Amino acid sequence: MDFAAAGGLPDPGDGNFKRGRWIPWVIGLVVLAGIGLVLWFAFKKDKEAMTDQQAAKLKQDIFLLPRKEQLPQWRKWAASGEPRMEQDALIELGLLDDDEGVKLATEALKSKDHKITGVAAQVIAHYGSPKADGAKAALQEALKNSDDSDQPQIVWALVTLKDQSVMTKAMELYRKGHLTKVQRLGGGNAFEAKKLAALTSLDEFAKLADDESESVRQLVATVLSENAEPKWTAALVKLVQDKSVEVAREAAVGLGKIGDESARDPLLKQLAKADNDSRNKFLDALRDGIGGEGLVLALDSADKSKPELEWQQTKAIMERIRGLADPRAGDALVKWVETTKPHPHWYGEVGMRLAEIGDIRAAKYLAKRLSDDPKTIYAKDHLWESDAGGLLYSGDTGRMGAARMLADLASVYPDRGKDLSDAAEDALTDWTKNRAEPSASALRFYSTVKSEKALPQMRKWAFPDEKLPKEGETGRFPPAWEIAQSGLRYIGRYQDKESFDKLLKQFKRREGTLDVSTEGLSNGGKTELGMVLRAVDVGASDGLGEWGDQKAAKPLMEFIEDRKSHEEARQAACAALAWCADPDTIKEIAKRAVKYAADKDEKTQFIGGCYAITLSQAPRSEVAGDLIDLLTPDLALPVQLAIAEAIGAAPLSPENVKKLEDKLANSSETRNAAALALLMGGDEDTAAHTVAFYGTLPPEAMNDLKDAYFRAFGFWSDEDLKRGNIYRWVDNAQSIALVKVRDAPQQWAVQRLSDQFDNLVFDNGPHSQTRIVLRFFLNQAAKTGDDKTKAEAINTLKFMKEQGSLMALRHEKGLTGELAEKAFHEYMNPVLVETTDDVKSLQEEQAKKMRAVEK
Repeated sequence: MDFAAAGGLPDPGDGNFKRGRWIPWVIGLVVLAGIGLVLWFAFKKDKEAMTDQQAAKLKQDIFLLPRKEQLPQWRKWAASGEPRMEQDALIELGLLDDDEGVKLATEALKSKDHKITGVAAQVIAHYGSPKADGAKAALQEALKNSDDSDQPQIVWALVTLKDQSVMTKAMELYRKGHLTKVQRLGGGNAFEAKKLAALTSLDEFAKLADDESESVRQLVATVLSENAEPKWTAALVKLVQDKSVEVAREAAVGLGKIGDESARDPLLKQLAKADNDSRNKFLDALRDGIGGEGLVLALDSADKSKPELEWQQTKAIMERIRGLADPRAGDALVKWVETTKPHPHWYGEVGMRLAEIGDIRAAKYLAKRLSDDPKTIYAKDHLWESDAGGLLYSGDTGRMGAARMLADLASVYPDRGKDLSDAAEDALTDWTKNRAEPSASALRFYSTVKSEKALPQMRKWAFPDEKLPKEGETGRFPPAWEIAQSGLRYIGRYQDKESFDKLLKQFKRREGTLDVSTEGLSNGGKTELGMVLRAVDVGASDGLGEWGDQKAAKPLMEFIEDRKSHEEARQAACAALAWCADPDTIKEIAKRAVKYAADKDEKTQFIGGCYAITLSQAPRSEVAGDLIDLLTPDLALPVQLAIAEAIGAAPLSPENVKKLEDKLANSSETRNAAALALLMGGDEDTAAHTVAFYGTLPPEAMNDLKDAYFRAFGFWSDEDLKRGNIYRWVDNAQSIALVKVRDAPQQWAVQRLSDQFDNLVFDNGPHSQTRIVLRFFLNQAAKTGDDKTKAEAINTLKFMKEQGSLMALRHEKGLTGELAEKAFHEYMNPVLVETTDDVKSLQEEQAKKMRAVEK
């Protein structure tokens, strides 16, 4: 194995630390027989060395076992003395948090192989205090016999166990740049300045502020900033003026935290005179060390000598505040904008930043942004007043964004509709009146707050007086009917009683002989009419889905089974049906899904796959077994995958896991659908074993599964968090990452699921959830849920790379603060995963769909 990757000999540097039974029983017997055979060979009398190929095969076989059965195997190899297996066995025991791992790692410290002792020390550091406190004596003994390859890991393990006797050695290694390169067991840097600082007093650290070593001065600045209080102001002022920007930026954090005039002025002076590169480093340090409040403080350092420069520097800080989304930044933002009275543009930006952290005060500033005409507040010749779309003078992206933020705020505060309406509705309406077509975000706001003022106009948008195009007509898509699609959806969210029957009547607009299916439209002559009918049917389906009234279930099912209507509209109806069907109707839908999907005709199979969409959004574990039986080789692959998503939408029972694993192992034609259902609906063990199974197949076998996995998360329901689905999916992706196939960690599930979280910018259909809304409720769960919920919410925030949330939660009392502290360190020292070209194309494909919904 690559020992450096596992935390062996450190890279050169200057010390700057900022720089199962699940397998069919026959396969199970083969796996166990293989393990036994290799074990026998390994312990042969002549002690022949195991080859790399034998080791790789053995590890693959162990990964195929359930975790409970893996543990005895890893324990044997951890004590085997076989170097090709011992390191990995110790690592796996640590990653699985096996209680035997500490004892075996402690014993391994006696090895004469420095690679083994280095890994053993990593494992002990992973367990930490108090679990591994008993290993101190063994670590101290191993340190006596260490060399450059394992000494940093051993010393760091002693640091984590709070052994004060190792302080001198730790500082020696720190000066050499070795200590900061030690890796965590799962990857990412292990070094934490505060753990080293805990071995001595802060007064002793402060004495090193003049140390000749830049890395030591940086450490002092970091430690004092972590414990910022007025008594360290003088030391931090000296350090912020250090010739090294790496030292100065860490001191800036402490001065920003202290915040009084004596600390603030030197910080702002350093920021003001810094060159662009150094300034960016200062800003990053303030972001990572203080959070949103530190960045708001830096707004006062913008160079006002040139309007262009002031704009660019303010914009750079606002972008960092946006990316951070620190819930604690609200008060500082409001104070800044009210005190400085900046250019009107920045009022809107403050409103956006407040909305992104769920601060209801955003409504006031968003309303102002909606009231400001771009041609009034921007100058045509101010080329710096621009965004990705060009000059702000000639565009309207600011007001589009403000409307979207208002709609998200309404979703975050369903009980504050009147307050939001009072603050922003008139401004939103005035803006909407001046547009050729209303923004979908405006309609989402009106319907979420149940605006009485906007209701008459909403009815007009949903049910226009304009006649449908005649069959054979061509030309521009009629604007009234384009607006109607969104109007129909949001009149449903209103739950306007006057509109219910009108929503149902939209499905009757198509004359009986007219075929507007994809195939029918391809015959020509009725494309414009067909596409209008498609838009109306999609809008009506979405509206009924938003409403969620049981009376809509039967009409929706009739429409779904109408083969002459457009397929996309019928799929929208299937999604809507999930929110309208009661438990008995869901059982009937499951029967129909089974019946239609089993048919040999592709158009009939489509209906079965469509009903699977219903079941995936209204998961019922009791129907999963029947759906699994549908996964047969003669079923079209898209329908198989739709059914797989429906199966995996709820936790799987052991019986259904077994049925899926049979299909996984016994048919290449149902393999990917069965695997997808297992990855989504199984537990962490099941997900890991499923991916491990692909290690027995040709390398290319997993490619299609990866793409299907990505697409399965193209829609996020507001119920997915309540049902625990999001937590399960994140846990499973992280579990998959621990699996090695052909000795390579399987990071692709983490990568693809993480990228889908990044796509949650726009509303994505009825009952969907944007990232802003999801982030807000995850923060609430992390603070108010039970212990398990707190842990899951914080783990998900870390997975989503929500730095600001983790920083804020670190300051909560009790378990929330402890978990967030650990998660924040892991976030700041990540395992690097490269985004591949195929994922980038899938992500863009998904983003285009979401942008289309927004428009």
